[in-house]
Amino acid sequence: MSRQPSSLPGRPITRAPALVREQVAEYLRDGITSLRLKAGTPLIEREICEATTASRTTVREALRQLETEGLVEVDPGRGAVVKRLSSREVREIYAVRAQLEGLTCQLFAKHSTEEQRIRLRAAVQEMARYQDDPLQMLDQKELFYEVLYEGADNHEVKRLLQGLSRRIKLVQATSLTMPGRPARSLREIEGIVEALEQGDGDLARERCIAHIEAAAATMMDMPHAEIY
Repeated sequence: MSRQPSSLPGRPITRAPALVREQVAEYLRDGITSLRLKAGTPLIEREICEATTASRTTVREALRQLETEGLVEVDPGRGAVVKRLSSREVREIYAVRAQLEGLTCQLFAKHSTEEQRIRLRAAVQEMARYQDDPLQMLDQKELFYEVLYEGADNHEVKRLLQGLSRRIKLVQATSLTMPGRPARSLREIEGIVEALEQGDGDLARERCIAHIEAAAATMMDMPHAEIY
C-alpha cells in the first residue's frame, strides 16, 4: 500500500558534524509538538533527507533518538511514523506531571526571589497576548517554566520534568486546540502565580495539580482520533 507524503517543509541543516543528528531530530520534534505532523504520519527517510539535506544514516539516527523519546514508533509494515499516544500513556503523563509540577510550585514559593516572582508574572502576561494562537501561547509558556524551575532550585525535579518535556508539550498543544481551553488555562495559571506571589506553596501546589487535571480532562474528552 502506498504511503501518503508527510509534506515536510524544507529546512537545510547547518553543517556542524557533531550536531547534525540533533538538528534533524529537533526539526522533526518541532513538527510533531506543533501538531504539523499528526499522529500516524509516516516519516519517510527520503523526504526528510531532501528537506534537511542530511544523509540517510543521520536521518535514521535521528529517528531512533525520537523513538527513545516516545515521539516516534517503528511499524514493521510502514517504517517510522509519528507515535499515537494511548489513553493510558496520556493519563500517566498527566499524573506524573501533576505531582512534579506541584512540587516545583511548592519549592518556588519557598526559594524564589522577588525578582524571579516578577519575571514569572511577566511571563504570564506575555502568554496572555497569545490566547488566540494556542501554539504561540505554548511557546511563551516555556519561559514561564524556565523561571519556575530556576526559582524552585531543585535540579533533580527539573531533570525529571525535562525528560518528559517533549511528550508533555505534545499533549499540551493538543489540549490547547480545544475551544475555550487557552483562556481557562491562562486563568488557572494566573491563580497559581497569585498563590506563589503570596508565598503560599501549598495553595500553589493545589492549584497547579487542579490545572493539570483540568487539562487532562480536556484531552480525554476529545474525539479518539484526535488524542492518540
